[in-house]
Amino acid sequence: KFLKKKYFLSIGRLTKQKNFDFLINSYSKIFTNTNEYKLIIIGEGEDRKKLQNMINNLNLQNYVYLIGYKDNIFKYFRNAECFILSSLWEDPGWVLIEAIASNTIVLSSNCPSGPKEIIGEKNGILFKNNSEEDFIDKYKLYKKLNLIEKEKILINSKKSVKKFTMFYHFKTLKKILN
Repeated sequence: KFLKKKYFLSIGRLTKQKNFDFLINSYSKIFTNTNEYKLIIIGEGEDRKKLQNMINNLNLQNYVYLIGYKDNIFKYFRNAECFILSSLWEDPGWVLIEAIASNTIVLSSNCPSGPKEIIGEKNGILFKNNSEEDFIDKYKLYKKLNLIEKEKILINSKKSVKKFTMFYHFKTLKKILN
C-alpha cells in the first residue's frame, strides 16, 4: 500500500544503534500536519514497542510506519523519495550501498565507519550525527535540489560504490598477488 505513495525510507534493526527514535522525533518536527511524505521504517528489533509508542505519542500513526522485516527491500528503495540513515555508528554501511545501487539518494548521519567513506561530499547528503538541527537543515537542502542536481548526485554515487563490488575486490586482490 506504500509503493504508490511518496515516502522516505529507513532500514535497519530496531535498536539503539540505528537511532530511529531520533529519526521519528526529527520527522515529527518537519512533517507535522502534512500528508506529502510518509516515513517507512523496515526492520525488527527490541525497540519496536518503544518506537511504536513514540509514534503514537507524537500522533504520527498516519505518517510513520514500522512495517517489520522484509525479504525484498529493493522494491521499497526503488520507489522511495530518499533513503535516510540515522545510525549512531555503522560497520560498514551496506544498506547505503544497496540504496545507491537502487538509484535512491541518501541522506545520512555522518556516523563513524561507513557513510562518509561511501557517500563522501558529493554522493549524497550527510548531516551531523545525532544533530536534529543539522538533520532538518540538510532535509531542507535536499528538498531544494532540482532534478538535474539529484541526477548528478545519483551518477556520482553510482561511481563511488563501484569500489565496494566483488569485482573491484577481485581486481585489487589480483594486483596484490601479482
